[in-house]
Amino acid sequence: MLSFARRVSPDLGQTREIHVKKTPVAVTALALTLMATACGGTGGSDDETTLRFAIWGSDERYEIVQGAVQAFMDDNPGIQVETTVAEYDPYWQRMNTEMAGGNAPDVFLMSDRHLREYTGRNVVMDLAPHVGEGVRTDDITPEVMGLGTDGDHLWGLPMSQITITMPYNPGLWEEAGAEAPELGWTWDDYLEAAQLVSEHTDEEIYGASDFGGIESWFKVYLSQKGKSLYTEDGELGYTADDVVEWWEMATEFREAGATTPGEITNDTTAGTPLIQRRSASEFTPDSTFAPDQADQFDGDFALAPLPQSDSLGLYAEPAMLISASARTSHEEESLALIDYIVNEPASAEALGMTFGLPANQTNREHIAGDLEGAWQQVYEYEELVGPELKEGPPAPPQGASTLFDLFTTYYEDVMFDRAAPEEQARAFYAEAEQVIADNQD
Repeated sequence: MLSFARRVSPDLGQTREIHVKKTPVAVTALALTLMATACGGTGGSDDETTLRFAIWGSDERYEIVQGAVQAFMDDNPGIQVETTVAEYDPYWQRMNTEMAGGNAPDVFLMSDRHLREYTGRNVVMDLAPHVGEGVRTDDITPEVMGLGTDGDHLWGLPMSQITITMPYNPGLWEEAGAEAPELGWTWDDYLEAAQLVSEHTDEEIYGASDFGGIESWFKVYLSQKGKSLYTEDGELGYTADDVVEWWEMATEFREAGATTPGEITNDTTAGTPLIQRRSASEFTPDSTFAPDQADQFDGDFALAPLPQSDSLGLYAEPAMLISASARTSHEEESLALIDYIVNEPASAEALGMTFGLPANQTNREHIAGDLEGAWQQVYEYEELVGPELKEGPPAPPQGASTLFDLFTTYYEDVMFDRAAPEEQARAFYAEAEQVIADNQD
């Protein structure tokens, strides 16, 4: 048995090779005292336990996470953690192989679009029976708990809180005579401002990146109109007419010269149009802008809320969950690692805002005074839109990853003027319905 005592202290990237780094890790938030006969682990002496922890992201993220893992280790040298990292697509390829082979990591990051698939295969540990003893949820922002919660089940803890923002070039907007975006501005306002920027630069830099082909931005648009991508029972939460409306609006922007043409939008070899300085604004999760893009602009950027229709429509969501394998032979140690990463101040100090705002409200306040630069802007942006944010939706149904890709694929023909928005929207919707039906069989 293990005894627990609370420690008293305050995704288009290039494929990367998976790195493995063994780090002696001490357990802590719920600090562990191991008996010599406890589970043997994958290496080390007889009284040592080794956990495998899998994450996706960049090498920079890996190093930051290792800081939290190191903090976790300092109280229990009898536990080691092997952390592996890969870019998003290789990560899930590896996870599929390991899950199928019964060799899953003990602890891993979980995305919204894979959650139902993996829980349906009974390979994710239900944390609900361990709340209050193995993991703590009392100080986690309630709005971000929806993704991991499914009825009486809890499939993971939220790593953070994020929402969508619009980074833009304020200097260029001002030069063009475009009014600075602010809370409550509309899609018509965006069209007018983006046109002014494009005209001012003779379309060397467009006012906005084409937003039509990204399902995540469509999700916000639906939310603004009181709809959602999916219903609670896993059906489509919108109609073909909604897709037609969205793609016709995106086409209106593009034909007016307000957004990037297809050849620029589609060329992401050197980054998004904003990164390539071919666009003066685009949408992005606020957790990715600061580390991935801010340094490209030498400080010449600001963060704005998205344009809106009936409401702002933004959700407070976790960037991802941290979950455990249902087949781990180190259940209590895995729970302790999950709890530590999410709830301990030492972990929050190491992670900062790498995954977004800390999900733990006390930790969020704890790190606020040390933020600077782009992260400070993200924090201030979240404070600005916070009162308007909706509770994040539950996990999407199986097949959602396929639909995410199909949405982009169908829009490409619209973007390159090979098909009319209505024609493509209705074709996409018909296939989307079939994908959902096939995954419910």
